[in-house]
Amino acid sequence: MKPSKNLDNLKFVQAMLREIRQTVQADGESLLTYLVDMAYLEASDRIRSSWALQGENGKSDA
Repeated sequence: MKPSKNLDNLKFVQAMLREIRQTVQADGESLLTYLVDMAYLEASDRIRSSWALQGENGKSDA
């Protein structure tokens, strides 16, 4: 998979997890909220890692 497509997918997943977290938190589901938070943080870390790798390789999105 192309790196830009992978990054797009990660951003989509991150956005969906943010919405899911809001829903389960509003329903008072503390364990699900925690688990979704962990998945959201993992997606965020992978996005940051991807940006760091692009910076090291001299690539930019602009």
